Amino acid sequence: YMGIGRMLKKFGFTVQNAFNGAEAITILQEYTSNDSLKCTKADCSIFNLIFTDLHMPIMNGIDLVKEVRKLPGLTGQIPIIMLSASDEKEQVDQGFAAGMNDFVVK
Repeated sequence: YMGIGRMLKKFGFTVQNAFNGAEAITILQEYTSNDSLKCTKADCSIFNLIFTDLHMPIMNGIDLVKEVRKLPGLTGQIPIIMLSASDEKEQVDQGFAAGMNDFVVK
């Protein structure tokens, strides 16, 4: 992820890193429930895209996708791109079934 994050920052994007799936869910929940963000819409998300790896400690990418999709409002609808060194069809199918939007072999 860190390589992608550095690249996105070079293009002017703001990047929020999480080091495992559980931390990512915590971050998303904090932003979702934080009234101080004062979004201009009644239902909003400050995140536009999630990159996740398939294999992570604590919570893998497929479980992360499932948990993100349970989140309320637009946060639960953020596009998710999963990265993996593996392109095993079963894992790709599980990712799409969980709700990921795309899969990239790294």
